[in-house]
Amino acid sequence: MAVACAIVGLDLIQKDWIEALRNAGGTDWFKIVAVGKRNLSEAREVGQMFDVPFYADLRRMLLETAPQMVLLDRPADMALEFIEACVQQNIAIFSLGPPVKTLEEARRLSILVEPRTHLLYSWPRFSCSWGFGQARQTENFFRGVQFVGGQWSAANHAVARVRGVTEGAVRSLSVLAWDAFRSIIEIVGLPAALYAAIDGTNGQQDSFIDVTGNVGVVMRTLDGATIVLQISDQETSLQREISIANREGRLKLSDLNYRWASARDNIIDTDSTPPLSGALQALRELENFCHHFTAPASPHRGWPHLLPETAAMMTTMIVSHRTGMAESPQHFHHLNR
Repeated sequence: MAVACAIVGLDLIQKDWIEALRNAGGTDWFKIVAVGKRNLSEAREVGQMFDVPFYADLRRMLLETAPQMVLLDRPADMALEFIEACVQQNIAIFSLGPPVKTLEEARRLSILVEPRTHLLYSWPRFSCSWGFGQARQTENFFRGVQFVGGQWSAANHAVARVRGVTEGAVRSLSVLAWDAFRSIIEIVGLPAALYAAIDGTNGQQDSFIDVTGNVGVVMRTLDGATIVLQISDQETSLQREISIANREGRLKLSDLNYRWASARDNIIDTDSTPPLSGALQALRELENFCHHFTAPASPHRGWPHLLPETAAMMTTMIVSHRTGMAESPQHFHHLNR
């Protein structure tokens, strides 16, 4: 049965997602039933593109069109209550970027979903990429990690408009940082210390949703591993690369490539996969999400959301930049619990 989807907040610059949604709408597993945006003229433009009803009143949209999922690029003026209302009605959220703006929101939303859930997925997610999947099959992948280095880059919406970018555009650097930090948590857990320097705009008050520009991050785990990340929303394409080293060797991963070498740099295993267009990759993400949403309940259904942990790292990044000192993600994670 086709999953009924409402589209909320999608920006017209996200041409790969628009094409993917059009293609998905022609299948037997997906259908678009409504478009929502606070700005009625923008809602009309997107709604007419898909030939579906459009709404500025999002609660009315839920009542009148009864979607089963919402593809959400969360607008700045959207309150968390809309997302909470969806989850409480078993309406799944496919979020283009962080679904929450603050650590407090992350804690609120995490109460409503299981630690592993089919009701919430955030894109982009490097841990679901082909390269990361290959690494998971390596027996010693997560053992005794000593160093992690990574780079995340893409164009934010403003940069994409100026440079004519049609694939992989993200709302802001916050989208990339959320993905990068979530990946680090899956590899080494929540770091003990984090130092960040942002060249660009940073969050307002306690919000981490509107960071743009470039950021350098250095972290250290309780076990003494070092993590170094470079993140930028000033580039022209979505690219993610990571290198993981331990005493046995080094793994180098990207979305399309995987290389495992010994400590003496003798190649143990290497592989790659052909690139896909942004629209085809987005279509596969949608299809996988709908597969999990409609699958019978099982321990393998859905994804760990890691909301409080990832939000703690985002908060630490903002605070560290403001104080000019290393701060503790674990402190923020446990604060006021």
